[in-house]
Amino acid sequence: MPAVGWPRGQNGPVTDEQHPKAIDRMLGIVPVNAVLRQVDVQAVLDRIDLQALIDRVDLNEVLAKVDIDQLAARLDLDALIQRIDVNAIVDRVDINAVIDRVDIEDLVARTEIGRVIMSSTTSIATRTLDAARSTGVGVDQFMNRWVDRVLRRPPGTASGGPARLVAAR
Repeated sequence: MPAVGWPRGQNGPVTDEQHPKAIDRMLGIVPVNAVLRQVDVQAVLDRIDLQALIDRVDLNEVLAKVDIDQLAARLDLDALIQRIDVNAIVDRVDINAVIDRVDIEDLVARTEIGRVIMSSTTSIATRTLDAARSTGVGVDQFMNRWVDRVLRRPPGTASGGPARLVAAR
């Protein structure tokens, strides 16, 4: 004979899983909305260990559901950029490390700097060579005058240079 208050199934007695549980029977007679109005929600929240709940959340799973494009579209980039302290970023930069990474040869090859350096170097070398030649000519003339004095030649009787050079003129 079935237990009192427990229904009988169409195909025989009701199994344990099909038996109405005590809480189900109680909720059937208790006005749930009236009970919920009496609950102090703040007191319930105060009893919750929020850190324990956060620790149970799989952030990778949450972030996988985030639409990055939609999030980026909502950002105010101007306001974000205004909050960035560029001086603080520059202070953290190791200038020597940056310079070490620069390929000077490639930089020179890509710009006019190579031509400018070559031109200025050539110009300096040309001027230096001209100055040395002028000085050499001056020293040569000075030496010719002294040799003429030592040999007691009259002024203007100097040969004017090597015999083959003078003959070729």
